[in-house]
Amino acid sequence: MKKNLRFIILISISILFTSSYLFSQTGKISGRVTDAATGEALPFVNIIILETSLGAASDIDGYYSILNVRPGTYSIKASAIGFTSVTFTDVQVSIDLTTDIDFKLNETSLELGEEIVVVAEKPLVTKDLTASTALIGADEIASLPVTEFTEVLQLKAGIVSGRDGFNVRGGRRGEVSYTIDGVNITDSYDGSTIVDVNASAIQELQFISGAFNAEYGKALSGVINLSTKEGDNDFNFTATSYIGDYLSSRNDIFTGIDKFEPAAIRNLEGSLSGPIIKDRLHFYTNARYIFFDGWLKGREVYNPWDLTSFDGSAPIDSQYTFEQTGSGEIVAMNFNEKVYLQGKLTLQLLTTMKVTFNYINERKRFQDYNHFYKLNPNGRPKKFQWGNTNIVSLTHTIGANTFYQLSGSYFFKRFSEYVYSDVNNPNWVHDRLREQQPQNGFSFSTGGQDNNTFKRLSGSYAAKFDITSQVSRTHQIKFGFEFNRNNLFFEDITLLQYIDGYFNGEILPELVNGRFDPGEDGILDPSISGNPFVDMRVPDINDPKENLAINVYERKPTEISAYIQDKIELNDMIVNLGIRFDYFQPDGFVLADPSDPDIYRPKKVENLALSIDERRAIWYKDAEAKIQFSPRLGVAFPITDRGVIHFSYGHFFQVPNYDLLYRNPEFKLAVAGENLGIVGNSDLKPEQTISGEVGLQQAMTDELSLDITGYFRDIKDLTGTRADKIRLFGGAGSYAQFVNSDFGFVKGIIFSLNKRFSNNWAASIDYTLQSAKGNASDPSTYANQISGGQEPEIQLVPLNWDQTHTVNVTFNYSGGPWGFSMIGQYGSGFPYTPSQSENLTKLLTNSLMQPATVVVDLRAYYEVEIFESRLNFFARIQNLFDIRNEVNVYNDSGTADFTLAEQLRRTEGQLELVNSINEFYRNPTFYSEPRRVEVGVTFTY
Repeated sequence: MKKNLRFIILISISILFTSSYLFSQTGKISGRVTDAATGEALPFVNIIILETSLGAASDIDGYYSILNVRPGTYSIKASAIGFTSVTFTDVQVSIDLTTDIDFKLNETSLELGEEIVVVAEKPLVTKDLTASTALIGADEIASLPVTEFTEVLQLKAGIVSGRDGFNVRGGRRGEVSYTIDGVNITDSYDGSTIVDVNASAIQELQFISGAFNAEYGKALSGVINLSTKEGDNDFNFTATSYIGDYLSSRNDIFTGIDKFEPAAIRNLEGSLSGPIIKDRLHFYTNARYIFFDGWLKGREVYNPWDLTSFDGSAPIDSQYTFEQTGSGEIVAMNFNEKVYLQGKLTLQLLTTMKVTFNYINERKRFQDYNHFYKLNPNGRPKKFQWGNTNIVSLTHTIGANTFYQLSGSYFFKRFSEYVYSDVNNPNWVHDRLREQQPQNGFSFSTGGQDNNTFKRLSGSYAAKFDITSQVSRTHQIKFGFEFNRNNLFFEDITLLQYIDGYFNGEILPELVNGRFDPGEDGILDPSISGNPFVDMRVPDINDPKENLAINVYERKPTEISAYIQDKIELNDMIVNLGIRFDYFQPDGFVLADPSDPDIYRPKKVENLALSIDERRAIWYKDAEAKIQFSPRLGVAFPITDRGVIHFSYGHFFQVPNYDLLYRNPEFKLAVAGENLGIVGNSDLKPEQTISGEVGLQQAMTDELSLDITGYFRDIKDLTGTRADKIRLFGGAGSYAQFVNSDFGFVKGIIFSLNKRFSNNWAASIDYTLQSAKGNASDPSTYANQISGGQEPEIQLVPLNWDQTHTVNVTFNYSGGPWGFSMIGQYGSGFPYTPSQSENLTKLLTNSLMQPATVVVDLRAYYEVEIFESRLNFFARIQNLFDIRNEVNVYNDSGTADFTLAEQLRRTEGQLELVNSINEFYRNPTFYSEPRRVEVGVTFTY
């Protein structure tokens, strides 16, 4: 296997130094220079991008091209002896795209003056766009009523937003690749980001949802490129602060929402950039602190150590006695606190060589709402996340038509979850307190805490080499190579309880030694002893009697990829043609004998006779390395100067999230029962999607454009459990293992209408009609259905995120010192599986639909100029009309407002001992976020 890895590396390096190449985080400016009077080509004209070191000279036929242009807005000048210089201003350059600027020069004369200045107008139609791509610049991000870049993404066609994130073109979550300045920063464990780049630090956001080019991998559904800002020769300073809270009267659903606290949301952020050494060394910094109190709250009635006593002989209304030591205050239960720091240095070593270092650090402290703990909020775990990203890049232009970029990166992400960080904390309480509340089916927790502690570390070292060569006027060759060495550490522990020195119902001081001794876990029920407190310990990972409560592993998988691509730019056609190579070494193992999986509790007699070390020698086999080749094709046909038809097709592969490869890595199973659990599979193949699309861009007028795109996705080899369960030797139960068994098919059509900014306003509307079907929405679906006594059928059903109709509308008005922008979103209901119906055919998975949702957001501002600075006062309102959208429903009623269980409780006349029936069944997570109001100011210098 190691020889195989060395061979792959050598082959890839050989290709690297014998091919022509490209990097994709920049754009290109090209065009032709002609004589304004005769139309003849003008050779040897100097074309430069002002205030940069970039430029070119026109060839014998008047053509020129400038590569390696960062996304942004520029002024570009053409000059030649005997001709009047011409400068185009407001020239916009975007990632991966070509901006066409043609110059017409007049011979020098006194009447014409010294120079002609032309304001460039961004074309409504992008002629070299071969796949659906959204480009959002810094100004657009700042003008929208959003605070995070992910909120910008959710306004784009093809994205369906849900409670826990978003899905792209019908794919599962975790199928998107994230890059910062061309370097992948996706956490391979679950497909999330290592850090969330601050929205104000983004120069341009590129979102590719179509059949993306060969340079992009590790994704099935979409690619998100974030190009971050850099410093220049001017000092720039921006600071933004805002405060806010929820303004709603929906107190019947959201506890305490009617109490408006202006500083419940507070944000302070700023950026500073400028020169350290003019023209040589520049810096950019960005920092942010935000505290978000959330809209899901509880009341601190109970503490984890409160005891609830039960006396079955007492009258029914006084059988329970509750200890309540909580403060009674309303407390946040889905808060989020974040600190973000970014520093970027740009060193211009030579006019042809630039080095950048980008450092991002992000720390989060947050909590997820748990309805059961609404009156005992301190019993829930808090979550902590620390992300750290370091990216060093060298960009070198080695000729008029070629440049390369060499990048090295290291990222690190630590995630932990616990009630108490210290296992020796004296506030740990007995397990029984978690189950002491009245067993009437609708009572909240009256004590106890979650005894689980979780920690995960994800790290990756990466080296990336990309090179671009404009080998001819029509061919731009791209090549890239990347090596990733990942490191994953996982620790999931359920703490075990004991009392130090506790024997036979009492603590013996002479036996207290600060550690667990056998017999000390024989603790009396706290309802008898009156003592809720216990000591906690970490289970012994090698003890078969208790190691089901602990899972620890470390893996170091390796990924290698390379691609080559040709962008062919003809007069009447643009073609992107490429192929991608991916290699994955999982650094995992699989079972030698699946019928006897648990090395600590073997079933076969011959294995029982072996020691644990002897078993390890024969128990596992190394998982095999995986190799994939992915062809990609994209074509754009300009049919007129105002219209383009594009087509793209490709094969896309993605290694399943590491969580699925390494889950329960030692294959430990429950000791009794029929369905013993699910285990991971380090030998999973890459998941595969075949995607295609065809679309039309058409400029209707000088200000209005129409985009129509139809697409399909044929999905297979997704991770699932649709396979025969593996029966243990001797027939004592069975278990499931993840395999490449799930599949799906997605098709859709998108209509987009965009009105560019003119006459003080701009607007857009897009509508997506989509069908997303598959055999399962989650990898564990089939195993869970079987465990629940169901007989799942193998058929295409609507996936959980199958939203048939999606509409996004934006409107932006800017009239001098004031303006406003609005966002409107409509989504038809998501499917759900009914638990009962008069029509038996409707009992199929996801056969009925939840209610539709509608949201309107607003941002308004007023700007004041003071000398060379600006003050922008703004107000932002999300869910402007405080619409009560149902984002989840009870499957026996199809609504969040009612369930048959609630009716049953009322009919039975059960006592409301802890909380009301209504409070229990009006789960606030079933409803969308209420109206949020924020006001603030931005200072710019």
